[in-house]
Amino acid sequence: MNNKTQILNRINQLRDAIAYSRNELKIMNIGEGIYCNCEIAAWFRVLDEENLEPHYTISEATNEKVKQITEIINTTGWKRPKIYAI
Repeated sequence: MNNKTQILNRINQLRDAIAYSRNELKIMNIGEGIYCNCEIAAWFRVLDEENLEPHYTISEATNEKVKQITEIINTTGWKRPKIYAI
């Protein structure tokens, strides 16, 4: 797996965690969801500018919640709902 694939996987993991927490079990609070979105933005900057590291990453405590949610998603087969623009 190349670096770009790893970055895109991390972005999807964070997006899934935000969506699962918002729609299913409120594991993360609103602020933690915002922090996840900040890391997502930082990873997109890495992809755009080909930097090696993002300028922002979530705290270890929030990352543990993301890992917990990822385990639930993998166990249950939950899928992030599609969002359609009007």
